[in-house]
Amino acid sequence: MAGFSALPTTVEELRDQLNSGQTRFPGLRLGEIDGVDLDLAGCDLHGGCFKEARFGHACLAGTNIEGCCFQQSLIWGADLSGVLAQGSSWHDADLSGSRLQKADFTGAFLHRCCLRGVVAAGSLWRGARLVEADFRSGLDQLTDLGGADFAAADLSFALLQGVNLQGANLRHSCLYGADLSGADLRGADLSGCDLRDTRLRSADLSGSVLDSALLPDAGLQ
Repeated sequence: MAGFSALPTTVEELRDQLNSGQTRFPGLRLGEIDGVDLDLAGCDLHGGCFKEARFGHACLAGTNIEGCCFQQSLIWGADLSGVLAQGSSWHDADLSGSRLQKADFTGAFLHRCCLRGVVAAGSLWRGARLVEADFRSGLDQLTDLGGADFAAADLSFALLQGVNLQGANLRHSCLYGADLSGADLRGADLSGCDLRDTRLRSADLSGSVLDSALLPDAGLQ
C-alpha cells in the first residue's frame, strides 16, 4: 500500500521513521531499547510494549501510550507532560525527576514505581494502582503533586514524605500504610479515606476536607 511503513524493529528504524515525519506506531514492541533523548512528542504508541527500555531525558509530551507496558523501564528526567497513559503498566519502572504535568494515568498500574522528584501538578491518577510507589523528593527536586487527582487510587504503603499535595483530590483513595509525614496537604480532599494506618506526623492539613474520613485514635500525629 502506498505510504505504508512497517513498524520499526530497532531504535534506529524508529528514529528514521520519526525523521521522515511518521508519528503513528500503535502496537509497537521495542523492549530493552536505548531510547535516551528520543523525541516521541505527540506520537501514537498505544498498546505498545517497551519493557526494560531506557528513555532517560526522552520527550513523550502529549504522546498516546494508553495500554502500553513500561515494566522495569528507566525513564528518569523525561518529559511526559500531558501524556495519555490510561491503563498502562509501569511495574518497577523508574520515572524519577520526570515532568508529568497534566499527565493522565487513570487506571494505570504503577506498583513499586520510583517517582522521586517528579513535577506532576494537575496530573490524573484516578483509580491507579500505586502500591509501594516512591514519591519522595529527589536530591535536587521537590516532588510536586499540587492539584493532582488520586480519587479512588490505591496508594497502599506509598512513600509521600514531604511531598506537595496542596489541593490534591484523594477522595476514597486507599492510604493504608502510606507515609505522608511532613506532606503539604493544605486544601486537599481526603473525604472517605481510612487514615487509621496512615503516617501523618507533621503533615500540614490546614483547610483539608475530611468528610467521612476515619482518623487515627490519637488524632493526626
